[in-house]
Order: sequence, then C-alpha cells, then structure tokens
Amino acid sequence: MNRKISPHVNIYKFPITAISSISTRLSGLYLTGVFVGSGIYQLSGKDFHLHQKYNQLENYKKKILNYSLILPTTYHTLGGIRHFIWDKYPKYLTNTKVAKSSYFIIGLSLATTPIIDKLFE
Repeated sequence: MNRKISPHVNIYKFPITAISSISTRLSGLYLTGVFVGSGIYQLSGKDFHLHQKYNQLENYKKKILNYSLILPTTYHTLGGIRHFIWDKYPKYLTNTKVAKSSYFIIGLSLATTPIIDKLFE
C-alpha cells in the first residue's frame, strides 16, 4: 500500500480568527473560575487577610497578579463587545474584518493592561 498520508495538522498555520475565538472562551472560563473561587472563599467565612498579604508582596508579584486579572477581563470584555456588534451588524462578519478585529482586540488588550494597572496603583 503506497497511499499518501495526509500531512499532520501542525504544519498548517492556525488562523488568527480561531485563536481569537478560542482565547475569548478560555478567558471567560478562567474568569468564571476566579469569580466562583472568590465567592466560595467569601462564603467559607475564613479570614485569611488577603489584602494585607497582597500589600506585603513584592512589586513584580503584584504586577503578575494584577495582569493575570486585568488582561483576561479586558480581552473577554472586548470580545463580548465585538460579538454584540456582529449580532447587530452582520455585515462586519467577513473573514478579513474578523481577522482585523481579532488583531485589534488582542493589541488593545495588551496595550491597555499596563495603563489600567497604573490607574489602580
């Protein structure tokens, strides 16, 4: 049997539209875990003095923690707004416009994360 085997999926470039869509869903899943976990923590009634522990962290650890919340929140929010726009104006739901908007929300999320972090220092 000398049949040609189709190449493995890894040789293909993953489209930005797929990356953006998956990232929006994963950021929502991550944020759900954070919020549900925080709610369970609050309901437990235990007092771990998280605010004091946060204030004792080194600055780079605070930045990591802040960015781990700000970036996915910003990205997921922008992705949600984009979907609202697509629902209202389906004419924007073309391959080229979706790709451009994907780059835009990724770039805007990355650019605004340090700015938002600075606002809440």
